[in-house]
Amino acid sequence: MTEKSVAGTRVWDDEADVIVAGAGGAGLSAAIELRDAEASVIVFEKQSTIEDTSTYLCGGGYAFAGTDFQERKGLKDSNDLLYKDLMDVGQWKNDEKMVRVYVDNQLDTYYWLTKLGVKWIAIEALAGMSVPRVHITDPADALTVLKEAAVQKGARLLFKTRLTELLTDKDKRVIGVIAEGKNGNIRVRARKGVILTTGGFGRDVERLKTIDPLLLHAVPVVGAGHTGDGHQMAEALGAFYRDVEYVKPTFGIYADSTSSDSLSLMFYNGAIIVNKEGKRFIDESKSYKDIGKTALRQTDGVGYQIYDQKIYQIGVEKAKGLRPEKALWGLDESRISRLVKADTIEELASKISVPLEALKGTVERYNSGVDAGREPDFGRTAIAGATGRIMKIDVPPFYAYACKSLLPGTYGGIVVDESMNVLNRKGKIPGLYAAGEIVGGFHGASYHSGSAVVKAVIFGRIAARNAAKEG
Repeated sequence: MTEKSVAGTRVWDDEADVIVAGAGGAGLSAAIELRDAEASVIVFEKQSTIEDTSTYLCGGGYAFAGTDFQERKGLKDSNDLLYKDLMDVGQWKNDEKMVRVYVDNQLDTYYWLTKLGVKWIAIEALAGMSVPRVHITDPADALTVLKEAAVQKGARLLFKTRLTELLTDKDKRVIGVIAEGKNGNIRVRARKGVILTTGGFGRDVERLKTIDPLLLHAVPVVGAGHTGDGHQMAEALGAFYRDVEYVKPTFGIYADSTSSDSLSLMFYNGAIIVNKEGKRFIDESKSYKDIGKTALRQTDGVGYQIYDQKIYQIGVEKAKGLRPEKALWGLDESRISRLVKADTIEELASKISVPLEALKGTVERYNSGVDAGREPDFGRTAIAGATGRIMKIDVPPFYAYACKSLLPGTYGGIVVDESMNVLNRKGKIPGLYAAGEIVGGFHGASYHSGSAVVKAVIFGRIAARNAAKEG
């Protein structure tokens, strides 16, 4: 809809310098940056609280390199190593310019978040990294810090209000929005521009079906609002997509649950994963995205994580370090009860109803490869990414934990330039920016742990800086 078609005159119900669509990590970071630039901002969120955003629901891992936290832990990391890891895990399908934007801005963003009040609990080595760099925080606390900072600085947050359309003038510049709230539709002017931070399309069944019907078998754990609204509004103005063919689920959700927990990632402590036939089907040190997609092709989409007492104990100690006041491993019986425990591999096979000889043979073959430093079936040499040495599964008791794949984000999306200006096939769509999960091109073919939420914060800040300069 053009400005002229809005009742034929310049009639607006409200206005601000910049309108932000979505109150997750990208949107709230953008709001803070806009207020620091003395630009007025309205943040529209179609859900009732911030608790339905991906940032709130994520695992709380933020991928930074070269921080003071790493230094205190004796970990050496750098921008160059981070860049290489991001590109390697993305199989060099990533937009290198977008990866460079992340790398060049990540350390400043770490200290920016720290100054705002985000607390870092621990550092983990997860998928795709050569050195531990996932900085763990409580995701709810971190997003609350951003919300409180945005409000304190004067950003207006309107919940239960959904954007339905972008408005343009005769020159195809985005100048406002139509928003649907409890009292009907309103037209809101954006003097400098609009930033789309509406998240992904993890609940857009039709779009997922066109990408890969198998994705419909993954458990969606994204916010209820992740239906691709922002994508559709941008697409109406000629925006196009990148990397949606690489959308993958994540392995690591209890098979009869809709929530993930620490037990779901024991393969990054040394566990192996077998299917219902008792056979391994992938190198478990790979990205949980690659594991997740492969797991969907197994019988009933189930993979059993198999490990022994020493690997279990590693998980216990990690959990205590991450959440000492509510360690999942001893106090949360609802999760512990999901574990299957046995004195022998044979007994374990019987309890989870997989072929006894198959599971026994799988474990024995894996153990034989550990002595050589490389297991024979898939070439696994590390625990997670390129870190940690594989270890035998040989100390009773033994454990099994049934998991399936979940869809916590979509990662492919609309194309932007380094300024976060949304592009169409002719160039920039003036006045329209995007940041966070809605953006495609950054991740490439797979996913480096902790990079999605950091990407959201970095790109949200950059979008805000450039939008504030408009006009």
